[in-house]
Amino acid sequence: MRILTRHLLGEYLKIYFLSLVSLEAIYLVIDSVEKIKNFLSHHAPWSLMGEFFAWRSVEVGFRVIPMSALLATILALGIASKNHEITAIKAAGISLRRATFPILLIGLLLSGIELLLNLWMVPHAYQMTDVIMEERINHGRNWSSTVRKNVWFRHGSREIFRISQIREGGRALEGVTIYHRNAQNELHWSITAKSLRFEDGQWNFHQGVRTVFHTDGTLTATPFPLRPFPLDRRPEDFFIRKTHLSHLTFSELGRYIDLMRANRLPHTNFTVLRDGVIAFPAASFLMVLFAIPFGIREGRQVGIARGFGVALLLSLAYWTLYSMGLALGRGGVVPPLLAAWFANIVVLMVGLGLLSSMNRVS
Repeated sequence: MRILTRHLLGEYLKIYFLSLVSLEAIYLVIDSVEKIKNFLSHHAPWSLMGEFFAWRSVEVGFRVIPMSALLATILALGIASKNHEITAIKAAGISLRRATFPILLIGLLLSGIELLLNLWMVPHAYQMTDVIMEERINHGRNWSSTVRKNVWFRHGSREIFRISQIREGGRALEGVTIYHRNAQNELHWSITAKSLRFEDGQWNFHQGVRTVFHTDGTLTATPFPLRPFPLDRRPEDFFIRKTHLSHLTFSELGRYIDLMRANRLPHTNFTVLRDGVIAFPAASFLMVLFAIPFGIREGRQVGIARGFGVALLLSLAYWTLYSMGLALGRGGVVPPLLAAWFANIVVLMVGLGLLSSMNRVS
């Protein structure tokens, strides 16, 4: 059994790494055609181009790992079937489930690697490519907003902020007004200040007036040059430069969800994306689980070209299910957790069904 395991894993890993490198190269070549035009039109140095595509390769590699696992499984088992190795395994009294178990372990290992990449490295790669392209190449012209204006938000359960402008990457809030309500939902006090700045790890009002509204209808206005305020937000919360929410890390998504919950704001979109960070890496294992019975049953008819086509179609089907699940979650049709795992549940059920039928046949 050890000889069989070494043989199957050796063939599988060779095909897998060849598939991974080939798919990533194809994607990068297609992607580079448009990107290089932009680099050349802005006279970007070659070192910057190299840095961009280095981070881009991390993104692409993460995306093609499941398809590479799917393609490698189909081709490896297809070649084994054509060489009558599957027949020899059955003749030796070894079940197909036992023989292919090491390949399932490889799929599980790939899912673990993808999870680690998705939690830390991939979001950073997304952000670095954004920074290189938008800041260092386009000089910030394509960011969604350099200066945000007329921003309203709730702080806690009784305070409402109005900000005229947000500058300096969220470190300077200009034209700030706070309205504080008491337990009877009546206006208790307000602060109007020229600016609210993040300095030395805390927020400080500059050149403001605090007005207290008394129950007898009178008010007391107290001007001040500087006043600290315990605002539970960071500058990044006011100035998100990332072009896509999917470029946020798992911890950043969690922090925004907590802020929105505290302020009683809708956070379904962020919750779906956060759950998807954990759900998507499972695709590698599920692709292997799905491809094993397919590769054994259809192996003799599957060549390299057909195997690539089948892998592409199945990958597109998974992406369609995954995107549909996220869309249902964002629309509030299904809970966020179910939305993120929708495609995985469908593929798992189909894969287990094919696997059980394969074992009955064998």
